[in-house]
Amino acid sequence: MADCWSVSRPLPPLLLLVLAVACGPQEVSLEGDLEGPPAELFSSLPQGLVTCDERQDTGYTSGTPFAITVVTCDSKPCERDTANAYAVMQQAAAAEGVKLVVVSGFRTQAEQQYLYGCYTNCNCNNCNLAAKPGYSNHQSGHALDLNTASPGVLAWLNANGGAFGFKRTVPSEDWHWEWWGGGPGGGPCGLTQYGCTTGEADNCAQYGCGCQDHACSGGFCPGPGCTADESTSCTARGCACVNHACSGGACEGTGCTARESNDCAALGCGCVDHACAGGACSGSGCTTRETSACADQGCGCVDHACSGGACAGAGCTLSQRAGCADAGRACGMGVCGEPLAPLPGDGETPPKGTDAGVGPAPTLEAAVGTFGCNAPTAATPTPAWALLLAGLWLVKGRSRQRR
Repeated sequence: MADCWSVSRPLPPLLLLVLAVACGPQEVSLEGDLEGPPAELFSSLPQGLVTCDERQDTGYTSGTPFAITVVTCDSKPCERDTANAYAVMQQAAAAEGVKLVVVSGFRTQAEQQYLYGCYTNCNCNNCNLAAKPGYSNHQSGHALDLNTASPGVLAWLNANGGAFGFKRTVPSEDWHWEWWGGGPGGGPCGLTQYGCTTGEADNCAQYGCGCQDHACSGGFCPGPGCTADESTSCTARGCACVNHACSGGACEGTGCTARESNDCAALGCGCVDHACAGGACSGSGCTTRETSACADQGCGCVDHACSGGACAGAGCTLSQRAGCADAGRACGMGVCGEPLAPLPGDGETPPKGTDAGVGPAPTLEAAVGTFGCNAPTAATPTPAWALLLAGLWLVKGRSRQRR
């Protein structure tokens, strides 16, 4: 309110005329500000509810209309940049145990017309003096009435408000503070260079992601984290685009976001230019830049590292080695080469007394073991005299049977 005086009850006409000439067409007391809102209003209002759902309206400064972007501060309408500055100040005050709350913010032309009618007709709003519609600083969206009746609030604002760009512009109204620029910056509303509000960007950052066009993208979230123009520019250079920077292809880096790399690793693969490659997947797992750098050393490139040729390693991915093995070939530098060496015994004549390809029959020792109770006993020949005695005994037994 840029008013220089205010009253809470009607004054004599002559005195009103003198004050009107001295002050001009400026706003004065609104909504019973001299009385102050009830204290319970401050304790019941939610704090920090600066929401960034934007709407367009018409603001006024000195009777001149202009387009204004309105959001909310503690459930009250505020101009967007003012809301950002207020949110930063409110958070700083809260850190020192002081609770700031917006009691009144932006007013539309219709709302100001109502208050002005209450004043001129003296039939509502306690007949408080109000500025003509189009001349209230509250219609600019930059004026906020704050809860200076609450303990510690006015003292804190007087000491710190200026550091956040807020000034008390009406000496007789300690609750009326305005912001027209300045302060540390920041706040939850307004768009970043990538089309997100600062609140959205901060929220995405908590998940390790960037923010693009009001959505989390890049980092550990789906999407490359690049604008369409950035992606086009990187593609023209033979590179992918990751988190607003060219990567992969002919550029440094793998060309994959953190999420893509993790997803490919879960498949046993590397990641190149936003796609799984190398390891158990098809492809070498190397970018164009990496492949060229390894070739300069006389090596191949596998899973982002030089391998094969003049370098250590076969120069083949898991997928390439498996494919060559299926064909009975060795893999080198990503190419299937010589046949694999034959396994021991392959192509040889089977041992004597065995079926071809089966091998010798297992021995007794192999079947029952060669230790403990399973050990076989050695066979010994029967003496001749024992055989002669056994024969005589058999003949004698038969002669007895005949008698």
